[in-house]
Amino acid sequence: MFITAKGRKFQEKEMSDGVAVEEAAKVKSGASHFAILLFLALALMSALLNSSAPTPLYPLYQHELGLTSVSLTIIYGAYAGGVLISLFGVGNMAGKVRDLRSMIVPALLVVLAGALLFSMADSFVMMFMARLLAGIGTGALTGAANIALVRFGPKDGGKVAALIATLSFTTGLALGPIFSGLALQTGFYTTSLPFIIIMAVAAIAALGVMLKWPGSAAVAPAGDVQSTAAPAKSSLADGLRATGIKFYLCAGALFTCWAVAASILAIGPNVAEKLLGMHSRGMYGYVIAVYLVIAGISQILSRRINARHSLMFGCLAQALSVVVFAEAIQIHSLGLAAAGMVIAGYAYGAILSAARRW
Repeated sequence: MFITAKGRKFQEKEMSDGVAVEEAAKVKSGASHFAILLFLALALMSALLNSSAPTPLYPLYQHELGLTSVSLTIIYGAYAGGVLISLFGVGNMAGKVRDLRSMIVPALLVVLAGALLFSMADSFVMMFMARLLAGIGTGALTGAANIALVRFGPKDGGKVAALIATLSFTTGLALGPIFSGLALQTGFYTTSLPFIIIMAVAAIAALGVMLKWPGSAAVAPAGDVQSTAAPAKSSLADGLRATGIKFYLCAGALFTCWAVAASILAIGPNVAEKLLGMHSRGMYGYVIAVYLVIAGISQILSRRINARHSLMFGCLAQALSVVVFAEAIQIHSLGLAAAGMVIAGYAYGAILSAARRW
């Protein structure tokens, strides 16, 4: 069958137009995915900002509201309780929900509500509820946002998604105490400014997620949704037996490093002020920021070594940090305590990195 020159040109034009449309679609899709990755990172950062921002402010609240050290510890624990409630309540839903916006946006609104309540807190109950809301929002957001990062990120086994999540966590955790420290040192809306910033970041992230969500993502990829086939029945005991010794080693190491980190964040400001001679409350915010940055860098760099070695070095460093802290408090040495913070930061990152890979 012969094709005229005019027909051949028409076919070539159609092919050219088709290629152009396809390339334009790819560019548009790439830009859309970049935007959603940016807003997802911002969402994670807002939640972690809300996690760490109150730390330098606790001594101020204790003085102004007449709170005891036990009350502060309970307030700090409310955040962890909120995270656990959220993880147990909706943790498994993220892998089954087709449009993750239905989890991410409400979680951001809960984070925003927690920040708003803390900015207005004038009693133990308000502070407790604010931290509980912050924990619930963070727990609900983390799983859904991480799955979305994997879904929209490069198809590289989740490496870029993990890097974005790590950087978002580290940035949020580090900037929170810095904002609070600046507010304390300048005296400019001391108990409100950090949380106004958090609310603004959370609101921007929520709007970005709603407006920039890729249209094709309303339906999850086939491999992203759990199979509808009936799972084999098994008990929790069976599951724990199947995990092996690695699970228990990682769980124990994580429990210890989180306990040390919680102590640093919850009672650290009071210890620094009363026993180590650090009378600038804002300065402790910067110290916490450095500690968390070291932890983030350690987490990234520890990926380059074997997970077992990373866990071993992290556990040894964690034990050393506790000894250094105890000695620093005993002899009232601020310099020794600073060295302990560096060691503890490395340990935190190394253990977390190992637990994720081993």
